Amino acid sequence: MQSLRDRVTNVAAPVRERLGASRLEGGGLNPVRVGAGIVIGLAAWGFLDLVLPHGAPLGIIVQGAVLGAVNALVTLAVVLVYRANRIINFAAADIGAVAAVLAIELHIKTNMNYFLSVAVGLVAAAAIGGAVEYFILRRFARAPRLIVAVATIGIAQILNGASIIIPIKWSSSGPNNGTFTTPFNVHFTIWPVRFDGNYVVALIVVPVVLLGLVWFFRYTAYGVSIRASADNGDRAMLLGVPVRRLSTVVWTMTGVLSALAALLRTPILGFASFSSVSSSGPELLLFTLTAAVIAGMTNMPTAVLATVLLGVADQLGAWTFRNAGPVDLMLLVIILVALIARRDRLSRAVETGISTWQLIKPVRPVPPELNKFWQIRLSSSAVRIAVLAFALTLPLWMSPAHTQLASVILLYAIVAASLAILTGWAGHISLGHIAFMGIGAATTGILIANHGWDMFAALGAGAAVAAVCALILGVPALRISGPFLAVVTLALAVTSQNYFFVQKFFPWFIPQNEISRLPVFGRVAIGSDREYYIVCLVALAVVLAGARSLRNSHAGRAMVAANDNPLATRSFAINTTRLHLMAFAISGLLAGLAGGFFMVLEQTFSAGSFGAQQGFNFFLMVVIGGLGSLPGAVLGAVYVYGVQYLLPSGGWAFLATGAGVLVVLMFFPGGIGELVYRGRDFILRRFADRKGVIVPSLVADMAETASSDDDAPPVMPEPELIKAKPKATAGRSS
Repeated sequence: MQSLRDRVTNVAAPVRERLGASRLEGGGLNPVRVGAGIVIGLAAWGFLDLVLPHGAPLGIIVQGAVLGAVNALVTLAVVLVYRANRIINFAAADIGAVAAVLAIELHIKTNMNYFLSVAVGLVAAAAIGGAVEYFILRRFARAPRLIVAVATIGIAQILNGASIIIPIKWSSSGPNNGTFTTPFNVHFTIWPVRFDGNYVVALIVVPVVLLGLVWFFRYTAYGVSIRASADNGDRAMLLGVPVRRLSTVVWTMTGVLSALAALLRTPILGFASFSSVSSSGPELLLFTLTAAVIAGMTNMPTAVLATVLLGVADQLGAWTFRNAGPVDLMLLVIILVALIARRDRLSRAVETGISTWQLIKPVRPVPPELNKFWQIRLSSSAVRIAVLAFALTLPLWMSPAHTQLASVILLYAIVAASLAILTGWAGHISLGHIAFMGIGAATTGILIANHGWDMFAALGAGAAVAAVCALILGVPALRISGPFLAVVTLALAVTSQNYFFVQKFFPWFIPQNEISRLPVFGRVAIGSDREYYIVCLVALAVVLAGARSLRNSHAGRAMVAANDNPLATRSFAINTTRLHLMAFAISGLLAGLAGGFFMVLEQTFSAGSFGAQQGFNFFLMVVIGGLGSLPGAVLGAVYVYGVQYLLPSGGWAFLATGAGVLVVLMFFPGGIGELVYRGRDFILRRFADRKGVIVPSLVADMAETASSDDDAPPVMPEPELIKAKPKATAGRSS
């Protein structure tokens, strides 16, 4: 029996011949193109040196190129996973952060040799990458790629939490012994930057790694087989290529590249604390995803070059504007242009239909066969009254601080409802709803503080502005595939935090004065936290009622139908484009409304409250709660933000959120909402059995559950289980 290496070698030989060496990374180096690129680069440098207010010094250019080359390792990690699995890896940066934190701890706590600690960190990164693929991602081998991309977001949350917890737990062993830096005492100056040994190590290591990757993919059996499986995984499997094991190899390499980038980047930027290693998630992810998108998610030389150029642009932006905001705006524009230009190619490469996601299930009302019983009607009313009573009395037995936190959760639940409309019903992924919330907050705050508007008028204006912004985003979004739209919205969230919400760039938009909670209609006081909690509760109830009415309306049903089967929907002369734009506008309006209430709650505007990480949390709370259920979305908000307040600080909330996402995706496809409705249906089934009532929908659910658990076709119930009772018994009321 052939070993794995023998099988890979036998398959790789003919594959290498068919692919050819030039197919590896888009062909070999063309001297003419290289020369033209050098000339264009020098011309661009001279132009920027003339037009920028502080010029473009050579030292800044070199510094940006070095940092870009280091970040290119993370970009290669993203491209590798996409080539091998056709998924966007949102955990690319966080895998390396955990290993880097471990290596730094070993160096500064135990005085371990620098090179040995780096080696231990790289081995740990390889183990983490391989374990992620083997124990988690293999469970999604047959799932749509969109689900796998969401799973990587959950993995990123877990790894981010681990990178924060490790230093905290290790801090009890004693103080830090020094800092983390390379042991080479070399330095030189290229004005205005002083380069040290950390830069020299990066300049040596990165090219060596890149050449090693070229050799691996061109001349080794494993590398050629990975290329073959990336081109056509099913065909490669038929040829005998162990695709799953090669996928483990790819994820192992991803972990090593990500950790190496973190270990090279940390000494260059300066190790002040472990937060400098673990807190660069959304910004670094956006940086590398932009370069990967420019490269079409497949071309490695283009990805490396794009990352280096973006690194130069980032440093020039910091040198010129003393802020990364304009560079983030540039990244947003680049991503939009690149995705729209490559939409046909990327759309064919990715399975985008979110309608195939099992999480999106319609919430069925109580079956009519049982709703006629007074016990069922009374129980339903009792549950609603109990929930309402609990919500209304919550401030009575909570402190004012906890009451304010409860108000925040209620407002985040409004954002969850808006995401349920956009993602659950219309099928568009958004990681940037925090931007719409911030736009609504800023608009509301500036109108109240600077122009003396009434609170409700300002809230309406803020919601309207956010709706218009969401509508503007929706126009290009209709041409962008599902997971790539997540990249665009991530860019919007990062750009909003660093540019649109910065008073330096938009002094007329960002409120500086504190606002007061004036009485509603001049009579109803809302100044205390308990009083404003009731306002937030009423706002959530109105939003949920309106969203439920939308779902039951013709427009709502058409929206869901357009997501499930757009071709069939168009055949009924329904304008699906208008429906999708309506979903963007309504979703943005609700997020902006929540932002306005949040502004009045906090009474001041802070850009930190609308960070890009919140965009991930918003999306994950809807996934955990259940995309097909408005109550589930509210429960998801309670879970995600409840654990942040209940669990100890320092990364545990990230662990709980990430673990919740993975558990939902693996075991409970409908989220917390599905668990609630399963419990309800269990009680209804027991009641129906006791009353002798046949409820076809509940019987069908039992068969469907058994089928999904056993991974087999649905099994019909035994005949004696579905025999009808006498009519008089079935129709008797208790």
